[in-house]
Amino acid sequence: MTNRPNLQQLGQTRSVVDPNFALITPETFIRTQVAGWTNTTCVVHIAPVMGLGARFSQYTAEMQPGAKAVAPPSGIQRFVFVLEGELEVSVGGETRRLGEYDYVYLPADTENTLHAAGTARVSVFEKRFAAHARGLPSPQVVFGNERQVAGFEFEGDPGLIARKLLPDEAQFDFIVTTMSYAPGATLPYVEVHYMEHGLLMLEGEGLYRLGERYLPVTTGDVIWMGAHCPQWYGALGKTWSKYLLYKDMNRQVLDLK
Repeated sequence: MTNRPNLQQLGQTRSVVDPNFALITPETFIRTQVAGWTNTTCVVHIAPVMGLGARFSQYTAEMQPGAKAVAPPSGIQRFVFVLEGELEVSVGGETRRLGEYDYVYLPADTENTLHAAGTARVSVFEKRFAAHARGLPSPQVVFGNERQVAGFEFEGDPGLIARKLLPDEAQFDFIVTTMSYAPGATLPYVEVHYMEHGLLMLEGEGLYRLGERYLPVTTGDVIWMGAHCPQWYGALGKTWSKYLLYKDMNRQVLDLK
């Protein structure tokens, strides 16, 4: 039997990079070192260096036994979501152990360390904090588990469940949610808005409209959506699908660049 060609070796990929969006799929992931993370390889999916207008970073950190991470540079806030393994978070004189689908939000200029005794894989979002014009108090550290967060029906659809992982409060300048879809469920309309998104497919598969294209997506895929990019999702397959979603919010629109 003739061996089928490896499509990657023929220059084929599902990844797409467009001025208004990017779909980044695992066959194109490149691992590298990121400052502040020891004994860890990172896949940087989204960052301002893309040159597409991204104002945040999203990366996957693959931590080996004994790996450690220190707080990011001054002014940078961090959200960490555990995909696999366990992670110890030390902050404010307290150490907590996080497992699968646990998460922590660490405000800018908060001394903290992350430590993995064994192997662990975590999704990380980072953004330079934008203070609120009304002088609200700084955001607090937030711990949680996605599976324990109360979900609500999005637009009244029982097949589309949203969970807010961060408080929907003005002192936070971004929010992270999960969206879960029953097989065949879809967003009820195409969204077009000024906020940008970072997205990680956690479970299942579906079809994402990005701009004028309809692209198949599956577990492990990453999407960046720029401001005013038309977007829509429909779940395919026989099981629920779920994605982790970053969105900037709560700040003066005229200050955004």
